[in-house]
Amino acid sequence: MEGGDLEFLMKNSFTKLPPKQQLQIIADGRPTPQLENLRSERGKGFRSFKEDNYVRTEWLAGSAKLQKLFCWPCMLFDRDECRLNNPWASCGFADLGNLSRALERHSKSKNHIDCSVKLKYFGRAGSDKTSDVSGGISRQTHNEQVRKNRDVLRRHVVAALYLARQEQVFGGHNERSGTTNRGNFVEFVHSFAELDSTLADHLQTSAMFTGLCSTIQNDIVESIAAVIHKQTEMEIKTSPFIAVQVDDISSISNKRQLAAIVRYVDGKGSVCEHFLGFYDVSSPRDAKAVAAVAMQAIKMYNPKVKLVCQTYDGGCCMSGGQGGVQAVVKSQCPNALFIHCYAHELNHVLAQGTKVIQAARLFFADVDSFRCFFSQSRKRSAFLYEVDHSARGTIPGGPAMRWNFKSRPIYAIHEGRVSLMAAFDRIMVEPGWDKETIALSMALKHRLEDFDFCFLIGVFQTIFSVTEPLLQVLQSMWTVDIKRCQECVKDKLGVIASLRTDESFSGLYDKAVQLVGEPAPPRRKRRRRNCDDMEQGLNQHQDAELKTLTSFRQLYYQILDSIAEHMTQRFADMERISFFRLLEHTLFEYFCKPIAFPIKELAQLIKTYPYFEEPRLRKELRALYTNTIFHKSPPDLLRLLIEDGLKNSFPEVTKLLKLVLTIPATSTTAERSFSCLERTEMYLRNTCGEDRLVNLAQISINSAVVDELKASEHFYDAVIDHFANVKGRQMEFNFK
Repeated sequence: MEGGDLEFLMKNSFTKLPPKQQLQIIADGRPTPQLENLRSERGKGFRSFKEDNYVRTEWLAGSAKLQKLFCWPCMLFDRDECRLNNPWASCGFADLGNLSRALERHSKSKNHIDCSVKLKYFGRAGSDKTSDVSGGISRQTHNEQVRKNRDVLRRHVVAALYLARQEQVFGGHNERSGTTNRGNFVEFVHSFAELDSTLADHLQTSAMFTGLCSTIQNDIVESIAAVIHKQTEMEIKTSPFIAVQVDDISSISNKRQLAAIVRYVDGKGSVCEHFLGFYDVSSPRDAKAVAAVAMQAIKMYNPKVKLVCQTYDGGCCMSGGQGGVQAVVKSQCPNALFIHCYAHELNHVLAQGTKVIQAARLFFADVDSFRCFFSQSRKRSAFLYEVDHSARGTIPGGPAMRWNFKSRPIYAIHEGRVSLMAAFDRIMVEPGWDKETIALSMALKHRLEDFDFCFLIGVFQTIFSVTEPLLQVLQSMWTVDIKRCQECVKDKLGVIASLRTDESFSGLYDKAVQLVGEPAPPRRKRRRRNCDDMEQGLNQHQDAELKTLTSFRQLYYQILDSIAEHMTQRFADMERISFFRLLEHTLFEYFCKPIAFPIKELAQLIKTYPYFEEPRLRKELRALYTNTIFHKSPPDLLRLLIEDGLKNSFPEVTKLLKLVLTIPATSTTAERSFSCLERTEMYLRNTCGEDRLVNLAQISINSAVVDELKASEHFYDAVIDHFANVKGRQMEFNFK
């Protein structure tokens, strides 16, 4: 007889059993088996019992043999004369159509409340009826059982942690036993059980906690994310400065999501970027609403004092100009300098540089149509690869506002034009292709034969050959290299200016002519021809050719001028962080000269951030510049001061180093978080709750933090403690 056998309790009164047997029944807990045959009619179909009911109702128990539901406290302590009037303690309950109402009604009954109290206090010292039994429950026995329970739960945590870090789907459509695929988490745990006798025995014999239902999965994921967040929260609170990076994008579930990243320097001198979470900003999307979300995300870190920088990317974050999100945040945090993401700045320059030019807008729409044609059909991709292996079966693309991705399809189309033409020709003549594919092939081939398209392919390939290296510098440069950034921008502006010549235009124009021939002259309105028109026909044809050439030259100059103008304007604000030059280690030897001390940069620092004692900082910098031991990059210099115990000797320099390393030059971390968002929202998981999605993203994005925590001995214990204490559990996980 198993301790939690309801059939046994129906025949034998619990209160009359020997104390040892009573203890065993209580220790085994209520039985919660799968009741696959418990169904009730519902219209033309059936209503089946869900195991989540066991989690939501802590007193609910089930009988696998009878396929009915019972009340566990009433089965144990309801008096024999009263049990006949209580179906929850006598014959069982099976009407699923009225289950919710019946559960609520029974939970309010006096009989049930009395039985629940008796169960709650059973075995405790001081209870009149059970004081003689309580001595039998030893702390050692309890702790031994808890140790086994925690060991089992640890296997579940390992499985959840692996799936979350690898961004894999957790559940399936049907997780019941007997199905071929119950989801990754359930199958993963059962795979562990094949090599782990402890886990296998628990899954086979446990009647109340298998840990496989979706609710438990969510709780485990939440506990892992909570431990990660607690660790980073402690580090952020001890850091003197923080910076917030915010980006927004539409997820695959068509929600406008905002990602918040906080950047700081930890106690070891390492730069850390912690993902705080995703926030729905679909409505409203004005500056005040977005700023409120950003401030709420960092509220616990004392942003009014510690927030030194704010960086934004994305449409709803960047809109509004001087009255946008950054202005609202700065009104609350006066030291929060608004720093553009310089990689975004280049993207913005290219976007604004072509936004007002209709021909350029239509050109990029055509470029995107090539990518869509091949990416939306595996058959088309395979055919392109068959025609040209170097094409890899597709035209590369990227997000609409990530202009560095725009260069890839342009290069692919320019270099693979001959292969694309051959592929479209074969599609149009070979059998086996649908009408839509043939029609699109004809249209795309026409674009490849169009002079305007080929000319602009050459123009933007030339422009991207200039901006692409700059973008790589902006995306990969270390924070302190603002001077290098300024030099790169200035250099690229000079290159763009050098392209604005008739010689450069003629070269691109002639290449397009060689590919597809002369451009068609602009159409004129038809009118009745007369003798004068016939005599002037030749002159009109020559004038039309000249006008066509002039219009393309104007278009070429217009694109270059617009991009150059926007680059000059958008990168002009770099002067605000010119104080970065104070820590440019390659100039330390020069700065040690009395006349070369960077006074202007020091004044800019004091003007921007009121955190420093100028006289002391000046002396510390002079000592820094004159000693070659300290001629290191900011990250290396900060680690040197911390490891050698010199941070108290250079308190102001240490503070300056942390400030400079806290200010980000790019928002690529926020952008990377969105790739995780889109992956975690994929098939089977895009319907999961918002909290679970954020927790999964927390684990995946903060994998480095997970590795550090796992290196300690207390990570899994911390996760299990959080899991055990966040809500009541059927099994004991806390030691006495």
